[in-house]
Amino acid sequence: MSTPENVKKILLISDFVGYGQPTKQVLDEVIRKRGYLKTVDHKRKPISDNVLIEELLGEAGLICIEDVIDALWNCKKAEEPYLAVRKSLWPIQLAPLKETIEQRDLKHEATQRDIKKRNTLAKKGGYLGMMGNDVNEFVARLI
Repeated sequence: MSTPENVKKILLISDFVGYGQPTKQVLDEVIRKRGYLKTVDHKRKPISDNVLIEELLGEAGLICIEDVIDALWNCKKAEEPYLAVRKSLWPIQLAPLKETIEQRDLKHEATQRDIKKRNTLAKKGGYLGMMGNDVNEFVARLI
């Protein structure tokens, strides 16, 4: 249920962030490849073994990476495991989409001189706002 504060936050970030509804498969790939947990001493450790998960999240009933993924996927059905995972999961960082050389090098229309683009503006192909299910394709390229 969205409250007025949540709606205001969504409106504020919608011009700067792309978001949507990923599938469970994309969530699984992101957690397995880019997921990190906060240890007790606030260090960042990759989610590589189930022993670390059991040590940090065993009290919430989570003992393996599949349990972590299910807790994130079923956040409304089981709130306690979701809150435990959210508290101990490090923010996920995705690398920016790299342009290929063909996309980067262009010729000026009038002078036919070579131009190298240094960055891509959001207006020219960036992804902002609610993407819905298209977020799956976008995130798959960034993983």
